[in-house]
Amino acid sequence: MTLLREVTERPLDPGYAAAAAERAARAEAATTGAGAGDGAGAGWRWSRRAGGTAAAAVLAGLLLTAAVLQLRVPAPAGDRAALLQQIQERTAAADRAAAQAEALRAQVAAVQERALAGEPDAPQADPGLLVASGSAPVTGPGLVVTLDDGPSPDGAASDDPRAPSDGLHRVSYLDLQVTANGLWSAGAEAVAINGERLTGTTAIRNAGSAVLVNFRPLSPPYRVEAIGDPNALAARFALSRASSWLTQAQRDVGLGVALQAAEELDLPAHQQQQLSYARALPDGVDVPVDVPAAEPADVPAAEEALP
Repeated sequence: MTLLREVTERPLDPGYAAAAAERAARAEAATTGAGAGDGAGAGWRWSRRAGGTAAAAVLAGLLLTAAVLQLRVPAPAGDRAALLQQIQERTAAADRAAAQAEALRAQVAAVQERALAGEPDAPQADPGLLVASGSAPVTGPGLVVTLDDGPSPDGAASDDPRAPSDGLHRVSYLDLQVTANGLWSAGAEAVAINGERLTGTTAIRNAGSAVLVNFRPLSPPYRVEAIGDPNALAARFALSRASSWLTQAQRDVGLGVALQAAEELDLPAHQQQQLSYARALPDGVDVPVDVPAAEPADVPAAEEALP
């Protein structure tokens, strides 16, 4: 009976009971002692978690920064130098070809003049039309308007017009267009920009930060040369919209603007003379008189309003 009474009154083993009592004592101690000791332990655990989070954030930031810097790394200096050398070589080759074309054009004009000299009834080329169309070089007094880039906003000067920048301080194609149109309206007989003769089909545009005239890249400073009476050109140009435009650009972004009279300017002929739709008839073929002449089609219009 003693064993049965023991099992009935105390169903748990004394060892289990002791372990349960110990767990209860620890829980009570943790509840009542949540002050200094346990608070320090909790703060230490929170500090470990915060430190781990901060370390992960710093590591992620470093990885992101490294990725951005890798994307923004410029091309190696060797590649850039090779590209610049190729550009210079091809530009020099184009200049040599242009000089040869000019020499051949002069030979053709001389042969044509000799051929027409023996025929008094042959039509003579109008010198005024040759000058207006840019087919002939022009020499005479005139006015020179020089435009140059203003100071860079960040103070880092660069002579390369292809260098990246906001472009506000650089001479744009609009500045050159306005200047050329102002000189035309002031009575200029012929206009050229850095040796590039302007005609009714001349394109003045931007390619990135570089300026193209007749599809040739030019670098500052830009010399806009106009043939005509220097005093009359200067007086009329000062009253034009172009003068107001340049004055505001000079005041706002520090654009370099200078006007100078020249006793003699040499403007070359336009280098890109080509027929768009006309062609010579074969020998022995007469122009039919009963068929109206066809209207020229697909003639490219001039991009700039130059006379």
